[in-house]
Amino acid sequence: MAELNIDGISCIYEIRGENAVMLCPPHPEMGGSKYDVRLERIADELKKAGYSTLRFDYSRPFREGLGEVEDARKCILYLKARHELVGLVGYSFGSVISSNISEYADALVLISPMREINKIQLKNSKIPKLIISAKNDQFVSFEESKEIFNWLNPPKEFFEVDTDHFYFGKFDIISRKVREFIESVL
Repeated sequence: MAELNIDGISCIYEIRGENAVMLCPPHPEMGGSKYDVRLERIADELKKAGYSTLRFDYSRPFREGLGEVEDARKCILYLKARHELVGLVGYSFGSVISSNISEYADALVLISPMREINKIQLKNSKIPKLIISAKNDQFVSFEESKEIFNWLNPPKEFFEVDTDHFYFGKFDIISRKVREFIESVL
């Protein structure tokens, strides 16, 4: 595991293979960080499959989502300079962040995506997408998740999990699904 600083952004960059996946954490004011347990488990699964991974912390102070998009853009450009194909995974707030930099990616995984949060909105793209939705999500209703999925451009896939927004007890299920999706497109 390599601790790395990209233009003031604290990262964990683990090199395993030719292709890479960047993982965008949930809301920093709600405890979101590069150590988010969901992202750690997904990164572990991707590394086992031979993908390099990068997780990062948003810079402080919080900048209403706009600055956090810029942090993510710096990180993905770092990866793009070193890897031919790059996937993006975003959880909750991180899903909105990752959608805003998807033009640099080859695949996108949105876990509990929201239409908007703070000063940023979910952005559509034409790259392959996997949307993971919790049936009992406290913050994004299952109906709203389906509406978001229908709004997104193809190619896209929807995966529902019988849990709440935090996916406790379901980390292995979502990690395997993310790995399978990434393997199918990268």
